[in-house]
Amino acid sequence: METLAGQVALITGGGRGIGAATAKQLAQRGATVALVARTQAQLEETAASIRAAGGKAYWFVADVSDEGALREAVQGALSITGNIDILVNNAGFIQALGAIESSVPAEWWHTLEGNLKGLYLTTRMVLPSMLEQGRGQIVNVLSVAGARAFAGLSAYSCAKAAGLMFTRILAKEVRKRGVRVMAILPGAVDTAIWGEGAGVPDREKMIRPETVAHIIVQTLTTPADATIDELLVLPQEGIL
Repeated sequence: METLAGQVALITGGGRGIGAATAKQLAQRGATVALVARTQAQLEETAASIRAAGGKAYWFVADVSDEGALREAVQGALSITGNIDILVNNAGFIQALGAIESSVPAEWWHTLEGNLKGLYLTTRMVLPSMLEQGRGQIVNVLSVAGARAFAGLSAYSCAKAAGLMFTRILAKEVRKRGVRVMAILPGAVDTAIWGEGAGVPDREKMIRPETVAHIIVQTLTTPADATIDELLVLPQEGIL
């Protein structure tokens, strides 16, 4: 098992789901993790689990689309750890569902902005320290919805598609300056983002959050002579 001892990872959406699973697996590899999310109770629970297993974890309450709160969280992490070597942009949500013709503009734009703005702001705040130290890794957890068309999911899909292009451009800008930038595009993952009720695919057929976390950690431990630009990860049965 390749170690990440001495490295610091900041994970957004780190209180539950893919973010929490990634934090736990990174901590098992020796990384110090800084968790950012909106819900304090979930952050505390995840951090406590990591510490109980012998890892190092800190948490900061912030909505990644709130520039002031996010800046305070990032600066707080830097003040404690001194540096950030790994950024996992994982925070995201779905609000606007349904056909475009019946969509509510406020909900549509809130979904687009909440997913894309957080990705941009967190990257913008963490990137300068990576460039200054001449090394770093950024993994953007996006979605198959950013690469394939899904009826009724226009706002979320547009946000993730924009996130994919953002990832591609950022990679071109910084790859020769010591920073690797990668995109993971999962299909259906068994997390709370789906909610409950009709229309939710069979959760038993979905990917486990721990599986996506495992793939993220493998990506981050890719030998230095290579990089994984984009990785599409689907359930065994494909798109559900």
